[in-house]
Amino acid sequence: MMNRNSAKPKNPLFKPQDRYYVNEQGWWFYTVDKISGPYKTKADCVDACRLYIQRRDGLLP
Repeated sequence: MMNRNSAKPKNPLFKPQDRYYVNEQGWWFYTVDKISGPYKTKADCVDACRLYIQRRDGLLP
């Protein structure tokens, strides 16, 4: 099952472009309650961030 985030954002405060940074270790994501990383690619980081937020908000088990 594919989750489509483009149709309607579930959380308007989630702005992916504001959540990532990269340093010599790799890509990191941050939310109001968590910082996680490093990830090898930005795509890996974005996926991990999205998954974390969906789990935190109870959208995934």
